[in-house]
Amino acid sequence: MNLESLLKNIITSGIDLSAPDTIRRIKALNIFQLAFIMLAPVVGLFYFYIGAVPLFYTAIIAGLLMISGIFVLRKTKNMALAGNYAIFILWATIFMIAWNTGAITYEGVIKPSWILNAGLILLAIFLNGYLSGTVWTTIVFLQTGIVIYLYRMGYQFPNLIPMEITATYSMGTYLICILAILLFAFLFEKEKSEALSREQEKSHALRESKRYIDDIFDRSPLPTFIIDNSHRVIQWNLACQELTGVPAEEILGKEVWEGFTLDDHGSIADMIIGDIDSITENYKDSIVSMTDSGWFEFDMFFPKLQGGQRVIVTAAPIFDDNGMVRGAIQTIQELSKLRTGEEITENCMGESFPKPVFRIDPQGKINFWNKACEDHFGFTSEQMLGNSPFSFIAKGYRPIFKDTIIKVFKGESFANKEWRYQSNKGKPVYVMARAFPLQTANGKGKDCIIVNTDITDLKLKVKRFRHYAAESKEKLKSLSEEYDLLKKNIASFIRKKDVQE
Repeated sequence: MNLESLLKNIITSGIDLSAPDTIRRIKALNIFQLAFIMLAPVVGLFYFYIGAVPLFYTAIIAGLLMISGIFVLRKTKNMALAGNYAIFILWATIFMIAWNTGAITYEGVIKPSWILNAGLILLAIFLNGYLSGTVWTTIVFLQTGIVIYLYRMGYQFPNLIPMEITATYSMGTYLICILAILLFAFLFEKEKSEALSREQEKSHALRESKRYIDDIFDRSPLPTFIIDNSHRVIQWNLACQELTGVPAEEILGKEVWEGFTLDDHGSIADMIIGDIDSITENYKDSIVSMTDSGWFEFDMFFPKLQGGQRVIVTAAPIFDDNGMVRGAIQTIQELSKLRTGEEITENCMGESFPKPVFRIDPQGKINFWNKACEDHFGFTSEQMLGNSPFSFIAKGYRPIFKDTIIKVFKGESFANKEWRYQSNKGKPVYVMARAFPLQTANGKGKDCIIVNTDITDLKLKVKRFRHYAAESKEKLKSLSEEYDLLKKNIASFIRKKDVQE
């Protein structure tokens, strides 16, 4: 391990985290501790040189204790514990130096070294948040109150600084304190600038993601629309325009086109938002399949669609992060344009078919595994033929997969079933699958055909950007509050010093 990698390991405490905010705070704490450790001997030698031997020992002991703080963070991975431990050492060091250098001037003015407590409070806020900052602010106030009380009672504070350098020492201490506070100000400013930059990058990424998703939605060959919880259309793709002749600009913000409505109940999407129980009550015979999550598939007749059309309708609610229904999505496909299972099989069972396709026999074993399956999942046909598909189905998705296969062997067909596979390298592969039965070659049974569309990139991108959106909003709010507090504290200390002078 070279010097650069060793230093990086020390600064990050050997922690490999994906959360950038946590990594930044860990780095800031370790850099502070390393700087303290390097300065402690220098400060100690200065006090030793001027004859303030107790302060020499104070500086050396503080440096040694701060070394242990680096090991505390590395061992516990507890930012609150390690941060407050380092701040305690800083506070105790400041207290010992201030106490043994007079603590209060003869005019009753606090010595400049006490100003370092302002930096201590800002460090506590930066590392562990406002609660830690409040606790240390309270300690500093109590400490100042005790010093003032002792002064009023006539207590003579020891002053180990020789008289001939007292003025120079006080001015130097004052300048060092101001420099330390300004360094914290720059730290907060840099953090805010980086947060704003990250926010802009994430906003750009979110816009790109939305454009990408909208493009996929718009290019879908199935007529698809989305409504919000006010029953207004917010998405209307090109296939919908071609089927209905209604352009998107005319329907967006309005109720669903009447050709997709049923009697006075509106569309299936409207019923999912308004009264989902009415679907099973009024259209029970039309339901082809349904899931506990609210996904429905229907075989029904639309009397107002092109003079009357029999269609396959799929519809499902759209939930927010709190599980509340925000809208609904619905697709429509004319039965006259649907291909039969045999027609689909002729195309998808060829080795040149681009989508992953495999077939399951009545014993639950895989008896066909195409080249696209090998490319997407990493398993060869020799590895999979004769084995159960559960060997590469993610554990959480096995119940719904099993339920789907059982129903397929009973003669049902399914579209848009979402589940997750595990590749041979253990990586997740999300798919949108179509499952349907197929008569075996001897005509004595049925096989189950699974046609998969890989949606891994889209699924992971949506998850990532949802996380970014929530995280960025909270971080930006916190940083803005800290920045405002910092400006107020700096202004307050400067005004206080001006008054004292």
